[in-house]
Amino acid sequence: MNQTLPEITDEARRVITLAEQMGIHLRLVGGLAIHLQCPSTRLSALRRSYADIDVLTDRAGGQRLDEFFHAHGYTANRQLNTLNGDRRQQYYDETNQRFVDVFVGDFEMCHKIPLGERLTIEPFTLPLAELFLTKAQIVELNHKDVLDLLALLLDYPVGDRDKAQINGAVIASLCARDWGLYTTINLTLQKLETLLAKKEVILEDMQVSAITSRIGDLRRVMDAAPKTLAWQARDRIGTRLRWYAEVEEVRR
Repeated sequence: MNQTLPEITDEARRVITLAEQMGIHLRLVGGLAIHLQCPSTRLSALRRSYADIDVLTDRAGGQRLDEFFHAHGYTANRQLNTLNGDRRQQYYDETNQRFVDVFVGDFEMCHKIPLGERLTIEPFTLPLAELFLTKAQIVELNHKDVLDLLALLLDYPVGDRDKAQINGAVIASLCARDWGLYTTINLTLQKLETLLAKKEVILEDMQVSAITSRIGDLRRVMDAAPKTLAWQARDRIGTRLRWYAEVEEVRR
């Protein structure tokens, strides 16, 4: 049977709450996390589908996932979990046709996004800055990624703290140490501006203006952050060498 969005959302909250009661920190990533944080995902121009529950835990939590999900009616993907369980695990609720994809430790796709102590800032999702980074670090954005990023930038200003702001200081600090991440984020911001200019996503003029202004705010804070010597050395090489990891398409 097909799960409705409220059913998927309720199950995600239930799983995270139960895990927290056992001392396992799970937080939503991806589109469903952005849906929970962003009212603009309900706009017709930014509406998208959500099929699965994508979460992240720390390495300590990753060692306890199998027992936890088994106790709550989920079946493990044994092959994947055995081979890649220190980085990625998957679980299925076959009765209700639900799928949970778990990142363990740092979030890694085209770039590595460290989380460390910031995993528990929000009760159900990663912080807004990390939600932005996990989408903006994708070199080959799909349409859902674009809609998610636009919703984040429409709903939240760029600031220097968490809670109702995209923490630009966090983004700038990571980009100042990693030229590749900095470069991909800038390319993503350019893609968003181009899509809006070409009206490939139809928003009101005031909404486009707000997003464009926040893109500018992000660029300014990223450019102002002092860069490491390693960053400066890599900058001299530029895009002649590939600066990102190639990854297989995953649910997002």
